[in-house]
Amino acid sequence: MSNNPSSAVSPDFATSTVAKPERMLDGFPWVSAIVLYTLSWGWSLLRPNTLYWDDWILYFGQPIGNARNIYIQSGRPLWEGLVEIALLQVGTWAICLATYILFFVTAIFLFCILKTFSVISRSNLRLVTFVFLVAPVNHARVAINIFDYSSAYLLFFLGWFVLVRHRSIKSFALACVILFLSFKTHSVLFFVLLPFLHFAWLNISQLLKQKKIGVPHLKVSIIAILPLLYLFLRSIFWPPNESWQDYQKPTAEGLMTGLWPILIGLVGLLIIAFRHKKNKPTHFGFVLFVLGFLVTALALFPYFLAELYVGYAGRPAYVTVFEFRADWRSRHQLLMPLGLALSVVGLNELFKGKRNKNIFAGFIIVVSVALNMFWGSQYFLQSLKQEKIVELLKATKTETVIASLGDQTLRFNGRENDFRGYEWNGFMTLAGISTDRPGCEALPEGSTLVLKSDKSYLKALLSRDLGLYFDVTPCSEVLAKDS
Repeated sequence: MSNNPSSAVSPDFATSTVAKPERMLDGFPWVSAIVLYTLSWGWSLLRPNTLYWDDWILYFGQPIGNARNIYIQSGRPLWEGLVEIALLQVGTWAICLATYILFFVTAIFLFCILKTFSVISRSNLRLVTFVFLVAPVNHARVAINIFDYSSAYLLFFLGWFVLVRHRSIKSFALACVILFLSFKTHSVLFFVLLPFLHFAWLNISQLLKQKKIGVPHLKVSIIAILPLLYLFLRSIFWPPNESWQDYQKPTAEGLMTGLWPILIGLVGLLIIAFRHKKNKPTHFGFVLFVLGFLVTALALFPYFLAELYVGYAGRPAYVTVFEFRADWRSRHQLLMPLGLALSVVGLNELFKGKRNKNIFAGFIIVVSVALNMFWGSQYFLQSLKQEKIVELLKATKTETVIASLGDQTLRFNGRENDFRGYEWNGFMTLAGISTDRPGCEALPEGSTLVLKSDKSYLKALLSRDLGLYFDVTPCSEVLAKDS
């Protein structure tokens, strides 16, 4: 099939040619990709030893294996956290650096995977790679406790890469093992449909021509069985304990929320199939957009299914996915970059026009990098902020009895996440003061401390001085006002 935007969908959509390593990476945009990726995600490397969010309860003051033990209790597999433990022996910074590297390496695997599709031109392949790298999602990756999700992401694309780029039985077995290991992040159990369909497509002629069951049929069957095998083994060897039984549990309402985007995408796919059957050309951009929409819907389906994405403040769950003030919910966007990248490049093909300019894709890439730089700088400021809070708490411990703590400087927090109680406990422990904060009613002789700042986000970023201070109000005044 040609690369003409108006060309029709053709059976010759992919090639099964196995390329040598140097040919696989031929055309990969190394310089541009590294620059755009580092502008987007390099902020975490500036302060790589920072603890965020659940890190304060899972790692601060805890033995190294504590987080892994909790994860296994929640029903995650026995190989969960092993790499994380090894890296923590080196230091927190090692996980930060590994996270930065592995997401870039994942893009390399994707580039090689998509090269098996002859219909995708080299320029579009580069655009998909760019958007995949800088899609402004999953900023929660900065936290240590998210690392196992990130490593599962790498394993998934590595397994997919080995599956479709190598033909030997040994390579197939290796790919299945790697994909199975990636199931430690349970949303991948659904996303494995993509390498399954890709492998089946590459072997479609053998699957259809052979009347008897052969090696290709067995291979496809094995891939299909992998998720079921994982669930079966989980029920026997690493089931969740009682306190975690309802975590990630599917619900009927979540099922409907997750199905609607998939059904909408399937309607688009049916339109393409109908036009192909009638020998009518379908714009390549529309085909790519529909496929990208379906992949994005599949990426979000497990999170909708378990109602990990729900509507907040009366907003629909679909809107919540793209909210700017996402707190730490962006971790549920782990699998979205591929679908978003295909959709953006598809729309770019539709909007190209006669000038054949990649204006739309370029605009999306620039906006994505800008958003990543903004949110990345927020996490940088949050790291500085946490250190300053400890200093302020040390300064007040001999003067003030703390009844409660508050924060009115969320503009310095990544994705405007709000500090949890255990984060405040960590700050207070580092400051050498008691973590008890019973409130004014229980401690009328105490005071409420509210963190404030006289600096804007931009001034704080440029000066690295956040202008933080505690506004101290005696509980007697608070109680008198309430009464």
